[in-house]
Amino acid sequence: MRFILQVTLTALLSYIAEQWLPSWAVVLCAGIVAMIIRSNKSTAFLAGFVAISLLWMVKASVIDVRTHSILSTKIAPLLGFQSPIVLILLTGLLGGVLGGLGGLSGHQLYTLVRHTSKGNLYRE
Repeated sequence: MRFILQVTLTALLSYIAEQWLPSWAVVLCAGIVAMIIRSNKSTAFLAGFVAISLLWMVKASVIDVRTHSILSTKIAPLLGFQSPIVLILLTGLLGGVLGGLGGLSGHQLYTLVRHTSKGNLYRE
């Protein structure tokens, strides 16, 4: 349940942030949500990965449908792909890695602050 909440909040906050901020703001959003919703390292990474990956693939698909795939059909052969769908999947993979690293960084930052406030920074 916590995983689904983290994925939903990360995707929602990232979608809102992308309206006014640059695209790298999704990393900050994934980190903030991972700091608020405490989980283990792998869950923080996976939730950020899934949320941003799905968000970017949906946004790329919507843009591709609205423009009738004009740009993606011209860019795909330049990159050596046969289908423009591969570009959407590649976009999702890149966004997922960024979101996952943002979530993991948020988890690690929370762990660092928690250990520093207790005075035992060098003990795990």
